[in-house]
Amino acid sequence: MKHKWISSLRYKQIFVLIFGAVISFGMYFTSQVFGDYLVSRNHMNEDAAWKRLTGYQNSFENYINKYNLSVKNVRSISKWVKNHKYVYVTIFNGNEIIYESGFWNDAYAPYETASSIGEDSKQAIRDISFSDGTYSVSIIDSSEIKWYNLITYISWGVFFLFLFVILIFYNHRIIARIMLLSKEVSLIEKGDLEQPIFYKGNDEIALLAKNADNMRNSIITRYKSEKEAWEANSELITSMSHDIRTPLTSLIGYLEILDSKSYHSEEQFVKYIKSCRDKSIQLKDLSDRLFQYFLVFGKEKILMQLETFDAKILLQQLLMEYVFDLGNLGLDVKTEFVEESCSITADIQYLRRLFDNLFSNVRKYAGSDGPVFVKSHIDGNDLIITISNEIRRDSMFLESTNIGLKTCLKIVEQMNGTFEIQKNRTNFKVRVTFPIEPDREE
Repeated sequence: MKHKWISSLRYKQIFVLIFGAVISFGMYFTSQVFGDYLVSRNHMNEDAAWKRLTGYQNSFENYINKYNLSVKNVRSISKWVKNHKYVYVTIFNGNEIIYESGFWNDAYAPYETASSIGEDSKQAIRDISFSDGTYSVSIIDSSEIKWYNLITYISWGVFFLFLFVILIFYNHRIIARIMLLSKEVSLIEKGDLEQPIFYKGNDEIALLAKNADNMRNSIITRYKSEKEAWEANSELITSMSHDIRTPLTSLIGYLEILDSKSYHSEEQFVKYIKSCRDKSIQLKDLSDRLFQYFLVFGKEKILMQLETFDAKILLQQLLMEYVFDLGNLGLDVKTEFVEESCSITADIQYLRRLFDNLFSNVRKYAGSDGPVFVKSHIDGNDLIITISNEIRRDSMFLESTNIGLKTCLKIVEQMNGTFEIQKNRTNFKVRVTFPIEPDREE
């Protein structure tokens, strides 16, 4: 989990933006350096500079001669200067400056910049004849500035181009991953559960893809479980149909004999009655097993009619019936019932089924050597019922699916209680807890 935040798309986007800015600035400075080199080599070399200055001098001198201008015709002189954007013209007579104008004068007002301009830019001085005399004319060329400006614009263009390309490339990868995930999820939606969902990395998209793949696996697992449950149900119904048909056919046969009075003696009559009783009990056991199976593996929630009962009276009535049956089987049953009145909320039908399963388990697995303890008592806000017995030695050879205990667990939990089993090699104990309802004030 350490450094997991680094994998977040939010921080990745910031990293990509910083990386793109660094690369773009690098390309910006590279373009500047390369452009400066080209300007210095092609525009600022000695031959090219003097060629431009000579051209300006010839153009200015021809302009003066053509219009027969005097040094006082400032407006006309300034018109030529404005038509040559990047020149700076100074007309002087000896040490006296008569006229000064041009690129730097317009942009930087102070006159004293002229000397500094001359230091960095190419300068040419020529004596030119005006209509009112001959004067020295200094022309300074600063046309390299337009090329430097152009290089700056191109460099910024390169900067934004590289930044744009890097961000577009990153976003393209993100969109491609999202489109791939969407395509794979669409295949699952169409029923192709065998198509795995690809995921790589630790960011939000990878996590989403991983969760979608886990969901796909869960659907496959659930589908297989439902298929297995359906097959198990089919097998159970087939098996139960066969198991029920056999005793039912025998029962019908015995009843037909009794109905037609085809028996020959009182002993046969008693024998057929006993056989009918045995087959009826067998059918009841089969139907109970079927009910328990569908109770455990069927609906998640049992429809109960919960009512409030006095636990002291209810338990004595219910438990004493089972205690009496165990006594008839020769088991030594020791009881200890709650003596205080308290109220619990339960469904009487399912409460009977709960104790049917528990005492059926006692009849089947309890050893005859030790006593069976049936107790109930109050512990705080809970009513606790315990049933314990010794385990018969040959119980390991008896078939058991534990479906009866699973039924008990589901019934108790839906009544807001708890169901616990404590078992070792020799003893078996069940502990059932129901919450006690608070007394209502009259």
